[in-house]
Amino acid sequence: MNLRVTMENPGIQPETVFSIGSFPVTNAMIMGTIVTVLLLVIALSIKKQPKKAPSKFAIVMEMIVESFITLLEQITSSKQRALKLLPLIGALFLFIGLSNLITLIPGISSFSYGDVPLFRTPTNDFNVTFSIALAMVILTQIVSLKQFGVFGHLGKYFKFKEVIAGFREGIGAGFIAIIDFLVGLLDIISEIAKVVSLSLRLFGNMYAGEVLTAVLFGALAILVPTPWLAMNLLVGVLQAMVFGALTAAYYMLAVETQEAEVA
Repeated sequence: MNLRVTMENPGIQPETVFSIGSFPVTNAMIMGTIVTVLLLVIALSIKKQPKKAPSKFAIVMEMIVESFITLLEQITSSKQRALKLLPLIGALFLFIGLSNLITLIPGISSFSYGDVPLFRTPTNDFNVTFSIALAMVILTQIVSLKQFGVFGHLGKYFKFKEVIAGFREGIGAGFIAIIDFLVGLLDIISEIAKVVSLSLRLFGNMYAGEVLTAVLFGALAILVPTPWLAMNLLVGVLQAMVFGALTAAYYMLAVETQEAEVA
C-alpha cells in the first residue's frame, strides 16, 4: 500500500483572502508582502553589523554579492556597469528567489483563512510575474530615453531618416531602407515579447512545479518528498538567476544598440 498525502492542485488564479473596500487581497499578495518585509529586515540587520567583526550571515551575503558582481561583469563586460546594475538585479534575485522558496518551508501552505489558503507562492501568480517583467522592460526603455534622448531612442524603432537617406542614394538602397524600417517596427513587437517571455517563463516553471508536487505527493509520499523538494529548491534559485540575468542582458542590448548607432 502506498502512503499518500492529500494535496489539492493549485488553481491558476490566486485566491482572494479578504477585500479592502473593492480591492481584493490575495494570498499571493500577502506572501509577497511578507517576503518584502523579510528582505527589508535582513538588509537593515546587515547594515547594523559592525564592520570590524561581521557575522557569519553577513559574510555569506557578501559572498553572494561578489558572485553577482562577477556574473553581471560577464554579462556587461564592465565592472562599472556591473556595480550600477547590482542593486536592481540583486534585489530581483533576492525577491524572486525567496518568493520561490519560502513556501517550501513545511507547514507554510497549511495555514488557511476560512476555506482559503492564507499563503501562496508570489511567483505562482501571473499578475506578479507580469508586473515585474513589465517594470523591467519599461525600465530599459527609460534608461535608453535618459541616455540618448527621445529622438535617439525612437530612432531605433522608426527609421525615417534611413529611408530618406536610402532613396537619395538610389532605388535599390531605398527599398533596403524600407525593409530596415519594417524590421525596426518588428522591434516594438519584440519588446512586448520580452514582457510575455519573462513573465510566462517564471510563472510557468513555478506553477508547473507546484502542480507536479501535488500530483507526486498524492501518489507516493515516502520516496518523493526529499528529492523533489531539493529539485524545487534548485529550480527556484535558477529561475531567480535567469530572470535577473535576462533583465541585465535586455538592459545591455538596449544600451549597446543605441551606442552602436551613435558611434
